[in-house]
Amino acid sequence: MNKQYLESIRGNCALFIDTLNLAFDIETKGFNQRSVEKPSNEIVIKGPHEAFVENIRTNTSMLRRIINNENLIIENVEVGKVTKTKCAVCYMQNIANPDLVSEVKYRLNNLEIDSLLSAGELEQLIVDSNILGVPGTLSTERPDKSCKYILNGRVIILVNGTPYSLIAPGILIDFLTSPEDTNLHVNFANFLRGLRVLCSFITLLLPGMYVAVTSFHQEILPTQLLSSIIVARENVPFPIILEIFFMEISFELIREAGLRVPSPIGPTIRHSWCIGTWTSRCKCKYC
Repeated sequence: MNKQYLESIRGNCALFIDTLNLAFDIETKGFNQRSVEKPSNEIVIKGPHEAFVENIRTNTSMLRRIINNENLIIENVEVGKVTKTKCAVCYMQNIANPDLVSEVKYRLNNLEIDSLLSAGELEQLIVDSNILGVPGTLSTERPDKSCKYILNGRVIILVNGTPYSLIAPGILIDFLTSPEDTNLHVNFANFLRGLRVLCSFITLLLPGMYVAVTSFHQEILPTQLLSSIIVARENVPFPIILEIFFMEISFELIREAGLRVPSPIGPTIRHSWCIGTWTSRCKCKYC
């Protein structure tokens, strides 16, 4: 009786039926919420153009609509002593590893925190800590991507008030694939995956390779290319290592300015930086 009374205070409806020694807790709360829209951060080419919203019940209904199967289990968990934020653990009963499901629920049920406001906070609380900061989960705002991982045996965590889902666990190949790959021919999809792997290695190794070649192994470069690099660096008063460091910091500053500065000002800052730093005539997409 106490539980039904508390739920009725929160806006739910308690249904009592004569001759039954139990009551039904029916969620009848109504409030303004954002409608289902297109994904804003994950571009969709051939997939469904809908994204998660802040209401957890809407998000679970989208998962249930895509995976219309009785083996889809959605368990509710409350996290936070003060906020009592509702979280949903979603998995396929006949596919997911029971040990994985038990581990996820164990970590959620043993969080000794007062409040939980976003999926980003939850991600930091449930993943294993590592020195390199490698993410242990994958986040997405697309229901079709979440369902794909559910059907592959992963566990999806939804947090009320956050339009993102957490995919546990997240492995390296997950960050190099896209849900659009399943809509393409297998040969072209494999080519794109290989291209992403190559680009990731270039991103990690190119600054160090540039410093090593231009400073210690100049004989590797063709003579004309080496002459062009020397001429370009004649008026630079910094060593190459410091120049690469400044370049990395500059890119991070541009990224932060584009994200944090209000939208009418952000493109202007990026455009002015392009003109003053790289070329006399900027050709970026903001011009």
